[in-house]
Amino acid sequence: MAPPPILTGQDIAEAQGAVTRLLERALEPTGVSRHEYVALRVLVVRGPQGPRELHAFLANQPQLGLSADAVAELLAGLEEGGHATGTAQDSSGPAQATPEGAALLARLNEAAAPSIRALYAGFVPEDLAVAHRVLVGVTARADELVAQAAPVAS
Repeated sequence: MAPPPILTGQDIAEAQGAVTRLLERALEPTGVSRHEYVALRVLVVRGPQGPRELHAFLANQPQLGLSADAVAELLAGLEEGGHATGTAQDSSGPAQATPEGAALLARLNEAAAPSIRALYAGFVPEDLAVAHRVLVGVTARADELVAQAAPVAS
Protein backbone atom coordinates (compact mmCIF):
# COMPACT_ATOMS: atom_id res chain seq x y z
CA MET A 1 0.00 0.00 0.00
CA ALA A 2 1.30 3.46 -0.92
CA PRO A 3 2.21 5.80 1.92
CA PRO A 4 -0.20 8.67 2.52
CA PRO A 5 0.64 11.88 0.66
CA ILE A 6 2.97 14.22 2.47
CA LEU A 7 2.09 17.88 2.93
CA THR A 8 4.52 19.96 0.87
CA GLY A 9 5.34 23.62 0.52
CA GLN A 10 3.80 23.49 -2.94
CA ASP A 11 0.51 22.27 -1.44
CA ILE A 12 0.53 25.17 0.99
CA ALA A 13 1.47 27.69 -1.73
CA GLU A 14 -1.24 26.47 -4.10
CA ALA A 15 -3.86 26.65 -1.34
CA GLN A 16 -2.68 30.15 -0.43
CA GLY A 17 -2.92 31.23 -4.06
CA ALA A 18 -6.43 29.83 -4.45
CA VAL A 19 -7.65 31.43 -1.22
CA THR A 20 -6.06 34.75 -2.25
CA ARG A 21 -7.94 34.68 -5.57
CA LEU A 22 -11.18 33.96 -3.71
CA LEU A 23 -10.56 36.84 -1.28
CA GLU A 24 -9.73 39.24 -4.11
CA ARG A 25 -12.97 38.31 -5.87
CA ALA A 26 -14.97 38.81 -2.67
CA LEU A 27 -13.36 42.21 -2.02
CA GLU A 28 -13.65 43.48 -5.60
CA PRO A 29 -17.11 45.09 -5.16
CA THR A 30 -15.89 46.95 -2.05
CA GLY A 31 -13.05 48.76 -3.84
CA VAL A 32 -10.64 47.68 -1.09
CA SER A 33 -7.51 45.79 -2.12
CA ARG A 34 -6.40 42.59 -0.43
CA HIS A 35 -3.33 44.44 0.83
CA GLU A 36 -5.52 47.07 2.48
CA TYR A 37 -7.68 44.29 3.93
CA VAL A 38 -4.67 42.40 5.30
CA ALA A 39 -3.11 45.55 6.78
CA LEU A 40 -6.40 46.48 8.47
CA ARG A 41 -6.77 42.94 9.76
CA VAL A 42 -3.23 43.02 11.19
CA LEU A 43 -3.94 46.36 12.88
CA VAL A 44 -7.24 45.18 14.38
CA VAL A 45 -6.37 41.58 15.29
CA ARG A 46 -2.82 42.15 16.53
CA GLY A 47 -3.72 45.40 18.23
CA PRO A 48 -1.57 48.49 18.72
CA GLN A 49 2.12 48.03 18.00
CA GLY A 50 5.23 50.00 17.19
CA PRO A 51 5.22 51.44 13.68
CA ARG A 52 8.64 49.96 12.84
CA GLU A 53 7.47 46.51 13.93
CA LEU A 54 4.34 46.84 11.81
CA HIS A 55 6.33 47.89 8.73
CA ALA A 56 8.79 45.03 9.21
CA PHE A 57 6.01 42.49 9.75
CA LEU A 58 4.16 43.46 6.56
CA ALA A 59 7.34 43.77 4.45
CA ASN A 60 8.50 40.33 5.60
CA GLN A 61 5.34 38.52 4.48
CA PRO A 62 6.33 36.91 1.15
CA GLN A 63 2.70 36.17 0.31
CA LEU A 64 2.05 39.93 0.22
CA GLY A 65 5.07 40.70 -1.95
CA LEU A 66 5.35 44.24 -0.61
CA SER A 67 8.57 46.24 -0.55
CA ALA A 68 9.30 48.56 2.36
CA ASP A 69 8.22 51.51 0.20
CA ALA A 70 4.98 49.75 -0.77
CA VAL A 71 4.21 49.07 2.90
CA ALA A 72 4.78 52.75 3.74
CA GLU A 73 2.47 53.78 0.89
CA LEU A 74 -0.18 51.24 1.90
CA LEU A 75 -0.21 52.38 5.53
CA ALA A 76 -0.17 56.07 4.55
CA GLY A 77 -3.27 55.40 2.46
CA LEU A 78 -5.02 53.82 5.44
CA GLU A 79 -4.14 56.87 7.54
CA GLU A 80 -5.33 59.28 4.83
CA GLY A 81 -8.62 57.38 4.69
CA GLY A 82 -9.04 57.74 8.45
CA HIS A 83 -8.67 53.99 9.06
CA ALA A 84 -5.37 53.99 10.98
CA THR A 85 -3.12 56.23 13.04
CA GLY A 86 0.54 56.19 14.05
CA THR A 87 1.68 54.02 11.15
CA ALA A 88 4.45 56.21 9.70
CA GLN A 89 7.82 54.61 10.44
CA ASP A 90 9.06 57.75 12.16
CA SER A 91 5.87 58.07 14.21
CA SER A 92 6.01 57.55 17.95
CA GLY A 93 3.00 55.25 17.50
CA PRO A 94 1.37 53.17 18.44
CA ALA A 95 0.25 52.03 15.01
CA GLN A 96 -3.40 51.12 15.35
CA ALA A 97 -6.72 50.96 13.58
CA THR A 98 -9.17 53.77 14.22
CA PRO A 99 -12.78 52.96 15.10
CA GLU A 100 -13.56 53.72 11.44
CA GLY A 101 -10.88 51.23 10.37
CA ALA A 102 -12.29 48.55 12.67
CA ALA A 103 -15.78 49.23 11.31
CA LEU A 104 -14.48 48.96 7.73
CA LEU A 105 -12.82 45.64 8.55
CA ALA A 106 -16.13 44.37 9.97
CA ARG A 107 -17.90 45.36 6.72
CA LEU A 108 -15.18 43.70 4.63
CA ASN A 109 -15.41 40.53 6.72
CA GLU A 110 -19.16 40.53 6.12
CA ALA A 111 -18.60 40.98 2.37
CA ALA A 112 -16.17 38.04 2.34
CA ALA A 113 -18.26 35.82 4.64
CA PRO A 114 -20.31 34.06 1.92
CA SER A 115 -17.14 33.08 0.05
CA ILE A 116 -15.46 31.90 3.26
CA ARG A 117 -18.51 29.85 4.28
CA ALA A 118 -18.59 28.26 0.82
CA LEU A 119 -14.85 27.56 0.99
CA TYR A 120 -15.11 25.56 4.22
CA ALA A 121 -18.52 23.97 3.58
CA GLY A 122 -18.32 20.21 3.65
CA PHE A 123 -15.19 20.01 5.75
CA VAL A 124 -15.51 18.31 9.11
CA PRO A 125 -14.79 20.84 11.90
CA GLU A 126 -12.28 18.46 13.48
CA ASP A 127 -10.35 18.28 10.19
CA LEU A 128 -10.27 22.07 9.99
CA ALA A 129 -8.95 22.21 13.56
CA VAL A 130 -6.17 19.74 12.68
CA ALA A 131 -5.32 21.71 9.53
CA HIS A 132 -5.13 24.89 11.60
CA ARG A 133 -2.81 23.31 14.16
CA VAL A 134 -0.57 21.89 11.43
CA LEU A 135 -0.32 25.21 9.57
CA VAL A 136 0.42 27.12 12.78
CA GLY A 137 3.11 24.54 13.59
CA VAL A 138 4.59 24.66 10.09
CA THR A 139 4.74 28.47 10.27
CA ALA A 140 6.40 28.46 13.68
CA ARG A 141 8.90 25.78 12.69
CA ALA A 142 9.81 27.52 9.42
CA ASP A 143 10.34 30.79 11.32
CA GLU A 144 12.61 28.95 13.80
CA LEU A 145 14.64 27.41 10.98
CA VAL A 146 15.03 30.75 9.23
CA ALA A 147 16.18 32.36 12.49
CA GLN A 148 18.75 29.57 13.00
CA ALA A 149 20.13 29.73 9.47
CA ALA A 150 23.51 31.32 8.97
CA PRO A 151 23.51 34.44 6.80
CA VAL A 152 24.17 33.76 3.14
CA ALA A 153 27.52 35.14 1.99
CA SER A 154 27.43 37.28 -1.12
